[in-house]
Amino acid sequence: MRTLALVALIAACAPPDRGPRWKPAGSTEPRAGGTLRFAVKDGVSTLDPTIAYDEVSSFALRLMFESLLDYAPGSTELVARLAETWDMSADATTYTFRLRPGTRYSDGSPIVAADVKFSLERALSTADSPYGQWIADIEGAQAVIDGTAKDCTGITAPSEHELVIRLAHPNAGFAYVMTMPFTTPQRAAHVAAAGAQLRRTPLASGPFMLAEWSEGMQLVVTRNPHYAGNQHAYLDALVMSENVPRDTQFLLFERGEIDTVDRLAAPDLLWVLSQPAWQPFVHSRPLLVAYGARFDVTQAPFTDRRVRQAFNYAVDKSHTTKLLNGTAVAAHGILPPGVFGRDDALPAYPHDPAKARDLLADAGYASGLSVDFVTIADEEAEKIAASMQGDLAEVGVDMRISLVTIAAYVSMSGNRGGPVFAYAGWAGDSPDPTSFLDAKFHSRAITEHAATNDSFYANPELDALLDAAKADADPASRAARYRRAERILYDDAPWLWNYHQVMIEVTQPYVKNYEPHPVWIRDFVGTWLDLGPDGERVPR
Repeated sequence: MRTLALVALIAACAPPDRGPRWKPAGSTEPRAGGTLRFAVKDGVSTLDPTIAYDEVSSFALRLMFESLLDYAPGSTELVARLAETWDMSADATTYTFRLRPGTRYSDGSPIVAADVKFSLERALSTADSPYGQWIADIEGAQAVIDGTAKDCTGITAPSEHELVIRLAHPNAGFAYVMTMPFTTPQRAAHVAAAGAQLRRTPLASGPFMLAEWSEGMQLVVTRNPHYAGNQHAYLDALVMSENVPRDTQFLLFERGEIDTVDRLAAPDLLWVLSQPAWQPFVHSRPLLVAYGARFDVTQAPFTDRRVRQAFNYAVDKSHTTKLLNGTAVAAHGILPPGVFGRDDALPAYPHDPAKARDLLADAGYASGLSVDFVTIADEEAEKIAASMQGDLAEVGVDMRISLVTIAAYVSMSGNRGGPVFAYAGWAGDSPDPTSFLDAKFHSRAITEHAATNDSFYANPELDALLDAAKADADPASRAARYRRAERILYDDAPWLWNYHQVMIEVTQPYVKNYEPHPVWIRDFVGTWLDLGPDGERVPR
């Protein structure tokens, strides 16, 4: 009797069952129909692909716009989309794209090669567009940027279905640029007619089109009836709720008011990861981002690479992984997993305090040293800085932490005379190594103000290697060059290499064919819902 009473008491005090409330209907084949609902913590800024650059807007752009090239689902492998075929010349200076026949906008009008030419020239000539720099290597692009020409001589459309792009300098990675949403075709007449309202009146070229946008609250897209591309869209619609805090998103998810939730607040993430019933529906993917700390290698004590290496050996990256609740993987350099040319066999610096102390002693700091570290006023960044502070103290380094706002951090980034040791993060716009290595460590990226190479690291050997790799049309040879570049940077350590972010997302059990994408992050184009025959969710 006592045993039965104890069991009853335990059952009464146990937390309520918070496992999935629904289950898949059991379909073995994808089914069309249904509406997928998700939320984001910020708002969409614009639906103009020439202007939009923030992550939230890109989720909407991904659904409504299609570019000549794209990435395979869940991969960084290039595939043709609006282009039926494409090729690069042997010297990596000329790219030819042949459009897929029968492609149309959401109003039924045909998509032609001249529309892509117009989009690229619009990015070059629009002051508010951040994308002109990405295509500045096209012949004649600078004249459009300067406003001395409207037509870019390096972009031609010999026919309605053929586009040719000629570059002023060889670039074997230029194809990656043609995946970016700003390269999607836009009809000149629509842009002119829409005027300032273009941000709210997109002419879709992708699988979905805009149905409704209550700005700041909710954006709805529905299937594009005129889409004739090679992506299969199953959903009837998607609803994106804007400006919803992370903890609120999880409450909505548990109540079944949204179908997927990402980047959970720490308590919710830890709870989900501890629940066996939820594990089949937890998805993770390293993103195209790198975080750490950068050294100004032109300022003492970081002019000595032994000091920079010592800091890398001193910091225990497993601490970072724990602080971020497993949403990080240790970095050996700036290239994230999945980027072409990354040397996956190169390990991260091990945690070796003895090695760090020996290197500091060799560099003349046997008695230790003091450094100032500047980081952003952000909960995660502050926790990581405190962890670094403790690790460095073990090897005799007194690290003093200064917190600044993100705005202040941005204003001082890349400027001579700025912080000597500071928080660093970089997100690539494509999985091509130029998006990381050239931008952050080529000497060309050093300027007096707002230098993207904010370590002010200049190495002629690395410059030559990066230039040769950019022009190398042989993928195997090009990848080998980037692996050598990674080794140089690993040894020279202009950064304290710390971690790459891992995206974790949880879906309802009936959400099928979905994984976070390494480039697009949230890509729901091919997702389908395994619902009952009447389109209703099946209770567990």
